[in-house]
Amino acid sequence: MRIDEITVFVRVLEAGSFAAAARSLGMPTTTVSAKVAALEARLGTTLIQRTTRQLRATPAGELYLDRCRTALQEIETAEAELASDNDEPTGTLRITGPTALGRTLLPELIAGYRQEFPAVKVEVLVMDRIADLVAESIDLAIRVGPLKDSSLIVRKLLDGDGGFYASQAYLDRHGTPQTLDDLANHQIVGFARGGKMLYRGEIVEVTLDAPITTNDFHVSRAFMDLDLGIGYLPSPLEKAWRGQQALVRVLPEYSTPPRSLYFVYPRQRFVPARVRSFITFATARAELLISSR
Repeated sequence: MRIDEITVFVRVLEAGSFAAAARSLGMPTTTVSAKVAALEARLGTTLIQRTTRQLRATPAGELYLDRCRTALQEIETAEAELASDNDEPTGTLRITGPTALGRTLLPELIAGYRQEFPAVKVEVLVMDRIADLVAESIDLAIRVGPLKDSSLIVRKLLDGDGGFYASQAYLDRHGTPQTLDDLANHQIVGFARGGKMLYRGEIVEVTLDAPITTNDFHVSRAFMDLDLGIGYLPSPLEKAWRGQQALVRVLPEYSTPPRSLYFVYPRQRFVPARVRSFITFATARAELLISSR
């Protein structure tokens, strides 16, 4: 199907002549005539009866004209909606992120975004697997770097490290560790694993032995809120938790190497305004949330 041929055909009948249609379209009359002839040849029927003084649609042409007008109006409406969407965010933003973000940072970002852009609906899909954004019709994902999929557009959300945390009540009862060796005299909860950490700019190996472990930061945080011991958390998540006591960071000179959170979305010619506006809003708001706590 050639939309340009259909557009010319409709314009010829609306204008009443090939010459008038050519003037309105800004193209030579011969080009207009050739496009209509090509359309008729492709369809295998005559659409316009031509005489030296006038032209009119054949019965088949009349039927085709009505259908084409409707189709072109739908296309024009769709283009107008897209143009409007490029200016004003609308529609439904489908966003996915890992469970830990879904329970901490993401709800607050979405709440603030909806206050500023109430015309946008938001559907949150919390999952720890890597979703196929195109196949699952997802506008935007938040992922932890480093990223490997070069078919996606990547925008950084924020940077952050991780460290040791405990409740104030636990530290009041058991004391605050002053060195890494002191952790041997404390209860360790949550993510207990060996790994590399930064100590005053140097990489060191850290081994922890915990009687209570989990693979979920939310559960790990719950253990700390119950004053059960010292645990590890990514600092951006700890600062974003709402409705719970503030934890105390211990041994702050120890941290995991910084890792970044990224927005990713499929490559496309026109990025919807709801996607662009959420990225801009969330990036600014996330930094503000983290720095204010």
